[in-house]
Amino acid sequence: MDLPPIAVFDPIVRPKEGQTNRHAVVRSMKAIGLEVSTSSAKSIIFCPNRGVIAEATLPFPEDIADGPTQHADGIVATAIDVLKEVVTSSGVDVNSIGAIGLSGTWHSLLLLDHDLRPLGRVRTWADLSAAPTVAPLRRDEAAVREFYHRTGCMTHALYPVWKWIHLTRTQPETPRRTAYLSSQLEYVHQALTSERSISKCAASGTGLMNINSLDWDDEILRFAGIRRDQLGELVEAFHTAPLLSSVAREVGLPSGLPVTVGCSDGAMNQVGIGGVAEGIMSMSVGTSGALRVAHQEPKIPDKPSTWCYYLFGGKRLAGAAINGATNCVDWYLDCVSGRDTGHRDYRGFTEGASGVCQEKAPYFLPFLFGERCPGWHEEKTGSFYRLKASHSEFDLYYSILEGVLFNMYQCYLILAEIGGMPRKVLMSGGILKSPLWSQMAADIFQRELLATGAANDSTVGAALIALESVGGIDSVCDYQPDVIMTFTPRDDKVRIYESRFRTYLDLYAELRQTS
Repeated sequence: MDLPPIAVFDPIVRPKEGQTNRHAVVRSMKAIGLEVSTSSAKSIIFCPNRGVIAEATLPFPEDIADGPTQHADGIVATAIDVLKEVVTSSGVDVNSIGAIGLSGTWHSLLLLDHDLRPLGRVRTWADLSAAPTVAPLRRDEAAVREFYHRTGCMTHALYPVWKWIHLTRTQPETPRRTAYLSSQLEYVHQALTSERSISKCAASGTGLMNINSLDWDDEILRFAGIRRDQLGELVEAFHTAPLLSSVAREVGLPSGLPVTVGCSDGAMNQVGIGGVAEGIMSMSVGTSGALRVAHQEPKIPDKPSTWCYYLFGGKRLAGAAINGATNCVDWYLDCVSGRDTGHRDYRGFTEGASGVCQEKAPYFLPFLFGERCPGWHEEKTGSFYRLKASHSEFDLYYSILEGVLFNMYQCYLILAEIGGMPRKVLMSGGILKSPLWSQMAADIFQRELLATGAANDSTVGAALIALESVGGIDSVCDYQPDVIMTFTPRDDKVRIYESRFRTYLDLYAELRQTS
């Protein structure tokens, strides 16, 4: 969502309440956070006592990343370019940089040949081509429930295990040529270090790792026809390998600089908002939306709805993700005028939506891109309900903002039921560029929502992991970013949204029955 940027304040590592500064260990060592996302590569240089001191972002060209797929070598080349840019433009003494921390997307699949070269493109979380294979499998409720409780993952096309099974059934020649199964993040780490390994954090989003034993699940591997030696070595988030001299020369960094194995961006967002401790929920609303909270043990509801992945140090992340967020907003603005003008009028539509009568607004179910949580139906479609000729384009815009938040609140209630009500909720993402949308979130969630204002929480998280891995800080658990924004629910709006949310749930149930 390309609204005018908000002010950004650099967070720092602070001692927890009751601790002294020696426990938070603020040193002069710096670390680089390097992230490959669905649409761009970004990098920061981070110092514990100064926060983000340099940053750079390079969008992926359309031939490199089209959403559902990515060109593996193109992703690596862009990551190296953005790494070089942040190093050369910062003016930082490279000898003060202690490590590089990697972050990437969850749920990608990349097939490699015997020479560790890609067999085709990376299939990202947005690739739902396996839906026709998955749909009949989901009819076996007992099998779905067992898989869910073993892995924390749903029987859904976004997970790599089901992408693979779909390929074995529809394109068997490709799996026969496959020597190794990898991912976007693993391939970047391999290109920077020549090591083939995967963090348990990233692996927990594949559907191949047992969330209880924290090891590859042999029964699932047999079902999928995958050997252990085809998968990367499972390691913890703080595992590092030395930066290759060839890459070091290209980007201007010391050869052998430690590079972390890499963790998924959702997990790194949790670290970046200071949410490693229990009871702190992250709420990110960007292209897609997500809620996450750390626990000491798996938190998995009996009925498949939310997910449970691994963080590090025995901690699990209970969370939920939705496919439709700012991408729904962008779709609507493109339909209204953006495609013709090349400009999405976020400001104008936000101002128009501010004057909408909420009680009379239409409803929107935000499943334009299928559904993840809580219903997990890849082919579910989005819908406007109770639309009248008296409604304006601003009413529809308002209903999209509301529908996205209703979907997230629906998931929030499930997470609170299985893990308890979080003490704090920290919000991040494109939503923060819209005061209207952010305030709506507080009203709908019926609680105070906080925000650090940082534009790069997940990249900061990757840098913090890198710092702990080389002793630059004692523990990422000590990280407490400054909160610069607070959104407080308004009593009169809470009552309106309570009524509208009940109607939303009724409409959701109707759509589920017809899907």
